[in-house]
Amino acid sequence: MTRPLPLSEGEFDELIRSIEDGIQRVERLANEIIDGVNSALQWLGPLAQQALDLLRRFGELLAKFFSEVGKFFTRWGVPWTLYSHGETWTRQVGGPAHELAARVDAGQLLVDDYWSGTAASAYTGILPLQGKALAAVKAATDELDDALWKIAGAIIAFWLGIAAVVVPFIVELIAEAAAALGIITAPPAAAAAAGSTAKAIALTTAVVTAGITYLTVLWTQMRDLDQRLHNSDGLPGGNWPTLVSDISNGRVHDGGRTLDWNIKP
Repeated sequence: MTRPLPLSEGEFDELIRSIEDGIQRVERLANEIIDGVNSALQWLGPLAQQALDLLRRFGELLAKFFSEVGKFFTRWGVPWTLYSHGETWTRQVGGPAHELAARVDAGQLLVDDYWSGTAASAYTGILPLQGKALAAVKAATDELDDALWKIAGAIIAFWLGIAAVVVPFIVELIAEAAAALGIITAPPAAAAAAGSTAKAIALTTAVVTAGITYLTVLWTQMRDLDQRLHNSDGLPGGNWPTLVSDISNGRVHDGGRTLDWNIKP
């Protein structure tokens, strides 16, 4: 069953474009604030140094904001690839394994009707192990699909979080850029801009931290899956179950005839 992601591919692309545009607008508004406060410095007298200090602080915080965003700004991620791979595993591997698991049963086969002897016993004896192995494969593909889907969703959630930081940041900078045009309001505008930027940095850090925490949980899930595959009862030692019983001879019933066969040492 196909599970919808929070955003379609087109909506995700639009989200990324909006964030790019938003970051560019932050830069333009920051320059307007800096230019406005610099223009007012000559009229501020003894307040000029304080305004300059506030402006310098705003510049430092702005550089830090762009640095934080720039760490991942060119690596958007491709959730659709992860989602597609997960579906491929569960449909093309997990699905057939599930169907085979339902059929690998002595009651579903004709082997017990026509075949007897130690070879037949060995073959029917391994059927439950093969059924468990197929069930383990199905469970693994389901969990792999689930993990990849969650990672894809996490990528989308991350950028939604960044957008939720950028949009109000822009709104605040617009007001502060307007205030920076006034001689009296220029110093408070610089202080407010510094405060808005500090808040944007804190929120960005929170989004990144939440993303890392979530992906760490998923990484643990993937490691558990890998360990389970290598230590599963269904796949002993990570291998497909093999015959360990004697298959040297058997008897086949065919059209009223009984044919004996054996494997010579």
